[in-house]
Amino acid sequence: MTEHPQKPVSKAKPTTTRPKKSYRASQKREMTRAFKQDAFESAAWKVFSSIGLDAATVRDIVALSNVSPGSFYNYYKTKEAIFDIILVKVAQRVRGAARLARSEEDNLDAMLQKSQYAAFRELLSIHGAPHFLELNQHHIRAKLFNMSETREMLDDLKQNLLRVVPMKNTSPERMDFIAAAVLTTALEGLLYIARNPLVDIDQTSRLTAGMTAAGIRAAAAAAG
Repeated sequence: MTEHPQKPVSKAKPTTTRPKKSYRASQKREMTRAFKQDAFESAAWKVFSSIGLDAATVRDIVALSNVSPGSFYNYYKTKEAIFDIILVKVAQRVRGAARLARSEEDNLDAMLQKSQYAAFRELLSIHGAPHFLELNQHHIRAKLFNMSETREMLDDLKQNLLRVVPMKNTSPERMDFIAAAVLTTALEGLLYIARNPLVDIDQTSRLTAGMTAAGIRAAAAAAG
């Protein structure tokens, strides 16, 4: 009887199981974290725009958020930390609005006026922003020029100034000063509007733009 060689039995490849449960659990944790952070930041905004950072306590924020104190300390540690996060988000919104308005203009006066008007309008579109600015202006002044968002805002501004004004001979240090002066004047305009809610923002933006445009032209002329 002829024996036929048997075919080797192929080993079944081990099937890899996808960690569905682990992924879902991780996704759920991230969603929960995002939900809690939104609740804390919304509550903090209300607190900071009603009584200010100085008078606020972590307890005030936690009570308004309806989230546990332990979660607050896990995410933020201090009221100053959540204040800084909120300030960055506000600065990002204002920067985006101003940058878009600047990019559409090739005339110095129009560029400054439209960008500052856009910044004023964007800020005033945020509920509670005027009170937030007025109550926390000393903290905003102290933190503003140390924020990376502000440095990016100043870089954007300098590029646009060089685009519309002949300032090639102006030193980098003087350009830094000019851009900072423009931003500081715009901030004063915002604070003026915050204290006087019925002020016309178009007129205010024309005033602040006119003041800074005159200074920029003088600086460009002095640089030759």
